[in-house]
This record gives sequence, structure tokens and C-alpha cells, in this order.
Amino acid sequence: MNTKSTKAEEVKVFLHGAEIKRRMVMEATKGKNIAVFDGLPQDVRPESVNASVEKGGSLISADFEVDSFTEPIISKELKALEERLKKIKREIKAEGSKLGLLSSEEKFLDSNTKVGGKSGFEMKELKELESYYKERKEEISSSRIESEDRMEDLLKEKERVTKEIGSFPSNIVRYAGRISVEFYAESKGEAEVTVSYYVNNAWWRPFHEIRMSELNAPVVLSMKGSIVQNTGEDWTGVKVRLSTGNPVQGNQQPTLYPWYIDIITPQKPVKMESRMMSSLSEECVVSDGVERESIRGLPRPASPAQMIIDEAHTTTEFVLPVPLDVRSSSKPSKVEISEHVLEAELFYYCASKLDTDAFLIAKIEGWESLNLLAGEVSIFQGNEYVGKTHLDPAAMDESMEISLGRDRGIIVTRERGKDMTSRGMIGKNKKALREWVITVRNTRSKDVKMKLLDQVPVSVNNAVAVNPVEISGAEHEKDTGILTWSLDIPSGGSVKKAVKYEVTYPKNSTIYLD
Repeated sequence: MNTKSTKAEEVKVFLHGAEIKRRMVMEATKGKNIAVFDGLPQDVRPESVNASVEKGGSLISADFEVDSFTEPIISKELKALEERLKKIKREIKAEGSKLGLLSSEEKFLDSNTKVGGKSGFEMKELKELESYYKERKEEISSSRIESEDRMEDLLKEKERVTKEIGSFPSNIVRYAGRISVEFYAESKGEAEVTVSYYVNNAWWRPFHEIRMSELNAPVVLSMKGSIVQNTGEDWTGVKVRLSTGNPVQGNQQPTLYPWYIDIITPQKPVKMESRMMSSLSEECVVSDGVERESIRGLPRPASPAQMIIDEAHTTTEFVLPVPLDVRSSSKPSKVEISEHVLEAELFYYCASKLDTDAFLIAKIEGWESLNLLAGEVSIFQGNEYVGKTHLDPAAMDESMEISLGRDRGIIVTRERGKDMTSRGMIGKNKKALREWVITVRNTRSKDVKMKLLDQVPVSVNNAVAVNPVEISGAEHEKDTGILTWSLDIPSGGSVKKAVKYEVTYPKNSTIYLD
């Protein structure tokens, strides 16, 4: 039996779990040999264990077991925190003892201040004794203040370290597991044995950054990965692959069963358009002087080394170009995956009825070949953070449209027109007229394009009729009532559009018209 200390050399991190590879070079004897890989996490899935003898023998078997008598494996980071906590507790105890001694000495001095008067001391001696008492009391008071301040700092540090230790998953500690590989060697000599196994407590998540230095400049789209592993051992100098696969997901193909349908009472649908114009749902975009979060002086990330993308039949793997150190911790390790410089068509978008702010949109063609994954996107203009959104390639069309944030340089107003409250009667029906005036001003130094949206109501009742009186040349989608203008606005120029519609409905009815 040959047991040697080994470390993880290659790791494939999945969206859930990771596959770890180790290698051992040993001197084999003629006949049967056993190579033991110990110090492994307890949560190794036994069915995932795979072994091979690369040189010097033929594989017989490979088995995984947990040795409950072995010292627990604890990550270096957790171990350092626990050692720090022990030291803090010792220092707190020492400061407590010091405060106790100071208190005892102070009581001793207080109890002996009356000795002089009862013992017949000379006046000179009494004055010297009084001076000593006063000086020593001042020293004790000063030492107590210092010690109490020190104690307060230690207690705060103890609380901080305790919380940090508590942030580690409760299952961070693993009792040592081991894989025993039995193989047969034809002759004595060097043998090379490799094993791989799957563990649950590791994962990665993609996220993105989009950077644009100035208007009409190319857009830099970076995909990055956030890796977390709580296996109980630190990975040092490992080759890493990031896979979109999930080995723990069921691999049995689904079966279709008969689909029975029947007649039901139909309900007339009401068609609506989402407030957002693309598959990217904006979560937070801030750009005014009060709310804006700035990351100034932050350099644009350097292009990562050559990235290899391996597309399997059902998954995509990203092979990171340099070995990594990934600690066993609840804190993520962030890595660069890819970076693309893309030409983008820029335009502004405003759905004035919902929000009169203008959003700068980047329309990107040819994104399909970039192997993008769904995830959060942080957006930067120059070195300034302007917000975040979400990227979902599965929901995109041929072009990818990304909101780069609100632009206060494009001013949009939507005001009531003069015919806002006009009403009338026609027989048994009421007639109401509504008017809105939309004005767009471009205060930028460059001409801009804008996609401006508003709407008129759509009737779902035969007793209610809607007549668009004025739509200022907008493209009118009658099923939804959506009005769309494609505008070219010169620098310093403005455009005005009117939306006026007339609604006829029974006089005893109430309709919301705004």
C-alpha cells in the first residue's frame, strides 16, 4: 500500500458541484499494488469516483471510504480565524486580570490612607505618603482607562471574527475521505495513477460588465465568473474549467403522454406591452447627482489571456488560461472568462406614458457566436457605474438591445393638451376627448436618434368606440394601441408630438380615460 499526500491539480466547476482530479506517481512492485489518495472531503459522491493507471500497471478497482478517526480537515482561512479568536480570548482574559489587579491595588491604597494619623507619623512623612498615594492613584486611573479601551477593542474584534467564522457553512469541516486504487504491475517500476471525483459544495455563476467610453464608441462586453467552493480544502495552482453542465440533474429523457383538450368558456385577452423594450429587465439605473454611485479611477480590466471554449453536445466549458488559487470559503473568487469589443448602434428609448426619462440603448448584432450565458450585467460609462440589468440570451432576437442607463441630456415632457377635458353628448352616449402633448429636447452636442412610444386606449367592448383623432404620424399598432415614432433630433433641437383620441360610451357608464 502506498499513501502519498496529493493535491487537486485540475478542477471542473459546474453550476452545481465540481469534479476534482488528482495524480500520484509511485514506485510499484511486481504484482498487486494499492495507491491511497487520502485527505479528501467527506462529501465525495462514491458513484462518481473514476480512476486510471496512466503508466506502469493495469487498473483493478477503485473504492471510496470515510475514515472517521482521522483529524478533521479545515480550510486554512477558517483555521487562521479560529487561531485569531483564541488569541483574542487570551488577550481579553489578560486585560480582565489586569483590571482586577488595578482595582485591588486601588482598594488597598484607599484602605491605608488613614494609617498615618493613627501611627504617629511625622508631618513630612505624611505629606510624602499623601503625594505617593495621589501619584499612584493617577497612574492606576490612567492604566484603567487604557485597559478598558483595549478591552472594548478586543470585544469588538472578537464579535467581528466570531461573525466571520459563523459565515462559513456549518458543513465546512470534513472528516477525511480516501480513495484506494488497486492495480497490477507486470514489473517493478514507476507508476502513475490518477483519480477524479465529484463533490457537492462548489459552484460558479456568470456575470457580465458592459463598458462604453463615449457615445458612438465600441462597446466592451466582458463575461466573468464567480467561483465559490466549500469543500474544506484550498485549491492551489489548479487548472480550472467552468462548465454549464449540472451532473446532479436527472439524465433520464422525458416521456410524452397523451394531451387531452376540451371546450372551455373563453375569456377575451387584453394585450399589453412590457414597459421594457428588450429582454433585459432593468433593475437599477441611477444617473442624477444625488443617487449616482460612482466608481472613479477604476481601470478598465485588461483583456484576459487566451480563453479556450469547449462546446460539448449539451454543455459549454470555459478553460481558464492560467492556474488559480481558490480558497475554501463562503467568499467568491472572481475570474475573467472572455472579453468582446462590439460595434453597437446607439439610440434613445422613451415610453413617455410610463416614464419620461430617456434611456440610451445599444443595439448589438452578431451576439449569437459569443457563447454568452444568462446573468447580471453591470454597466459603466467610462469609469462611472450607471446601474445594472439582466442578460438572458434565450429571450433575445437576432439583435441584442441593452439599456445603458438614463440620460438627463435628453429632456422629455408629457403635458395635458387644451382638449384634455372636452366632453359632449350624442343621444344616449357620452363623448370624451383627451389630448397629450409630448415634447423632446436634445441638449447634447450631437444629433441623436430616438424611439418614442405612447399609446391610445383599445376598446374590448362593442358599446365603447375609440377614435384616434391625432397621432402626429406615429406608427399605430391597433391591437395594442401602441404609438411609435422614430425621431432624428438635431443637437439643441426639439420635436413635439400630439396624441388626441375621442372615446364614445354609454352615458350611464364610467370609463377611465387617462
